[in-house]
Amino acid sequence: FLIYMQSYTPLLILLLSSGILAFINLSNQFQFTIPTPFFKRPFEFITGFRKTFYIIIIAYILAIISVSVGNFNLGIFSLMLVFLTSLSYYTEPENEYFIWIYNLSPGRFLLNKIKTGLLYSTLMCLPVIFTLGVFFFDKINIVFGFQALGYVFLTTVILAKYSAYPGKINIPQTALIVLCLYLPAFLIGIIPYFYLQSIKRLKEYLE
Repeated sequence: FLIYMQSYTPLLILLLSSGILAFINLSNQFQFTIPTPFFKRPFEFITGFRKTFYIIIIAYILAIISVSVGNFNLGIFSLMLVFLTSLSYYTEPENEYFIWIYNLSPGRFLLNKIKTGLLYSTLMCLPVIFTLGVFFFDKINIVFGFQALGYVFLTTVILAKYSAYPGKINIPQTALIVLCLYLPAFLIGIIPYFYLQSIKRLKEYLE
């Protein structure tokens, strides 16, 4: 995206920072429990945030840099980075017990998961949205547009996760999600497909 927008300086910063972080073993250096702004459920954002908090910090820094250099595209990239991090929280299936304990129908369970995912992802995006909204107010509609698109993809990944449950998201499902990145119109058909598959998978545990 940055190459397409010809934002080469932010691209260099991103590549250098990610390259440095690749050689840092955070699990051995941090022995304390990192507080999170999330409640006890669901666990995805609690455990995910503690593993990827440094990526969120990088995203916030990129948002500040976008303001200082007047690069709106970099700010949008920081917003996308937060959403991509949120999506990664749903790549691992939870233990069957953590589904069985819900006294909900499969449809209500999925709705609950989606609502919570949207709420918590919004909490993580708020600093970026606020920063871009204040300093690029004339482009606030674009910010909200990317935010809405992030919500759609987050919903898609949540449904994809449970359409493959108790296994992980498989290659065909990943291919469909990647296809939607290039052709978002396909989401109109893929979201209902993942939803119906998720209902079938969850009936074994919730009914």
